[in-house]
This record gives sequence, C-alpha cells and structure tokens, in this order.
Amino acid sequence: MQITLTDTIRTDFADSLSRMTDSLSIVKDSIHGALTDSLFLAPPVDTLVTEEADVIRNASDLFPGSLLLSANGTGSAMTSLGWGDSPINWGLITVFTILFILYLGRLVELLPYLLAGVGRWKAVVNLEDSMGKMRDRNGVAVIMTVPFCLACSKAGLLPMNFLSSLSPGLRTIGVMAVFFAFFVLRAILIEIVGNGKASRDAFQISNRCAYNFFILATLVLVLAMGVMYFMNLDEQTIRKVSYYILGVFILINMIRRTQILSNTCNQFTAFLYLCALEILPLAILIAAVMIF
Repeated sequence: MQITLTDTIRTDFADSLSRMTDSLSIVKDSIHGALTDSLFLAPPVDTLVTEEADVIRNASDLFPGSLLLSANGTGSAMTSLGWGDSPINWGLITVFTILFILYLGRLVELLPYLLAGVGRWKAVVNLEDSMGKMRDRNGVAVIMTVPFCLACSKAGLLPMNFLSSLSPGLRTIGVMAVFFAFFVLRAILIEIVGNGKASRDAFQISNRCAYNFFILATLVLVLAMGVMYFMNLDEQTIRKVSYYILGVFILINMIRRTQILSNTCNQFTAFLYLCALEILPLAILIAAVMIF
C-alpha cells in the first residue's frame, strides 16, 4: 500500500512538471513573437552585412566620384576619383577660361598671321616685325600651355609609368612639369649652339616660330579631342589622332625653321641647327617616355 502511494505521488509530480514545461515554452514563444512584431527584431548579422554592402555598392554606382565607407567600416575608398572630378583639373580649367576670355581679342587678331605662317615662311618673319603682335603671340603661347597639358593628361599622350600611378590632378601637374623640363632643355640647347653662321635675327625668329605652331596645334588638338569625346570614340583612337595632329604641326615648324635659316646660311647648316634644336629635344623626350 505504501509503495502504491509513492508511485502515485511520483507520477503526479512528473505530470505537473511536464505541464509546467509546456506552459513555459508557450509563454516564451508568445514573448518572442510579441517582441518581433512590436520591436522589429533585427535579422541575423550576416544578413545585415550583405544588405549594407549592397546599399554601398548601389550608391557607388550612382555617385562614382564619391568616397564611401566599405562594408566592414574601414573607411577605404570604394571608387577612385575620375579625371573630371579632380579639383586641380577644374581649377586649371577655370584659370584658363578667365585668361582665354581676357586674351580672346588678341588671339582673333593673331589668327590670320598664324594661319598665313602655315603656308608661307615669310609670314612668320612679318609677324616678328611687329613688336606688339610678337608680345601678344608670346602671351597667348604661355596661356595655351594650360589646355595643352590638360589635353595630354586627359588623353594620356605621355604614357609614362610614374604619371599613370598618380591621381588625375597630380597627373596633370606631372605633365606640366615634363613640358617645362622640355622647354628648359630646348632653351639650354639654344644658348649652347648659338647663332653661329646664321644671322642673329634669323636665328631668333626661327627659335620663336615654334610659338606660332604651338598655338595652332593646341587649338586644333583641343577642338578635335572635344569632338572625339563627344562621339564616344575609344581612348586608343583619340590618342592616335592626337599624335597625328601634333606630328603635322611639328613637321611644319621644322620646315619653316629650316627655310628661315636657309636665307642666311646654306641648307646643310640649317639642317644641323634643326637636328640640334628640334630633333634632339624631341628624341630626349621620347626616350624619357620610354624609360620612365
């Protein structure tokens, strides 16, 4: 009788414990459901990271020039600045625009003289006879160095390794530094060679005639590149056409320089001047592009 009573008590206790456990499970599920509905319980961490990465990726597509935080919060730049996003390039464009507006009237007056020099070497000499025109020509040539360097930077006309590793703005500054070094090298060679057998006036005119064709080459290059980019041509085609344009004006400059010098010395001496003062600096520039 005592054993039967003990078994009954044990069975009743087990049943009570089982019912209590079921009740706690029901209460737990109810509380979890209520919290999920009312507090919008966050999804798992993996889902959050994936969704955040998708949002950042979509924002990067919409704003390619912006700097966005990566999904892991390291703050790294997910996209690099484009050429048109560089404040340095925009600053140079702004400065050139202001100067171009100031010198526009002088450029319009110079254009007939510059275009005439393409066809006749005597037109180059006639331009040098006017001190005012010569001063305006020199000023316009200095201003044209800005769009020329911007065009070279944009199209990658100087494929140098150290330039390609720079940001777009610093790349433009690097192109300007290379252009300045080329100009200094040319000036040093002019001082070393001197006028020699050629007359001093002819020698100076032949040295400055490069300014005429540099202005024309820059105008044609910028206009041609604008049309090519508007037509969405590939970069290789743009570079090839740009090289052809510069090559044509370099050739014209060499021909006019030789013709001017030939009037005061023989053609062989004029050719030696051409090699020392035009071909040699260009060869050094090409070698620097290949090496660096």
